[in-house]
Amino acid sequence: MTGITDPADAEAVPFIGELAAYFDGPMNPDYVGRFDIELNLLDRAESDELTTILQDVSLVKVHGGVVLDDGNTSDHHLYLTRGPFAGAILFLPHDSDFWNVVFASLGEFLYAAEQARKTNTWLTDHHPATTPLHRDPAVLGKFIHGLLDRDDESEESVIQSAIYSLAPVDQDLLMRLAVHPNFLYAEAVAGQIAAYRALALRPVAQFCSEHKVHQVAGAGQRALAAIDDHRFLGS
Repeated sequence: MTGITDPADAEAVPFIGELAAYFDGPMNPDYVGRFDIELNLLDRAESDELTTILQDVSLVKVHGGVVLDDGNTSDHHLYLTRGPFAGAILFLPHDSDFWNVVFASLGEFLYAAEQARKTNTWLTDHHPATTPLHRDPAVLGKFIHGLLDRDDESEESVIQSAIYSLAPVDQDLLMRLAVHPNFLYAEAVAGQIAAYRALALRPVAQFCSEHKVHQVAGAGQRALAAIDDHRFLGS
């Protein structure tokens, strides 16, 4: 199947199998052609075609992404077959750089599709309000460190996307990201600190608040405010 590594890769096998079982099963017709609510799940052939088109996108290549839908918006949900997010669902919008893992599993994605159908609301309305954190910050941190070490500019979107799922607990990693030439990393780090505030993260937030790029400085200031409010409330 397009976008998937060698099936001999033991780590990928369960996810390749889950995806194959999904495409082999019957497609609920209620999930097809509902462009009014951006709900249009793909069959295997349609998925292969779109995945091939997106094959050069770094997020697709690195994560072994396979396209699940096409709601006629040029935005897509992808099932990921390898890496720390294997088995999860990535949202790939066409007009934003906020690429994030929105569902931890295929089952969660299909539940969201059902809720969209039942309530006649857009599928994206059923994304979680905040990006779910990866279940193992150490595993995700190792993945991000590896990408930073590789220093491949084409993979910067992969790092940025991963930060949105990163619990801000490893200060060394957070500072490594904050000082990176790609200022979007620092902005994303500040956003994570603001959402998951802790006094120990204040030095990283302070660094971001003094960033030369205005949007990063603003995000850093919000992170500082969140930390200080957290201290004031004693929570």
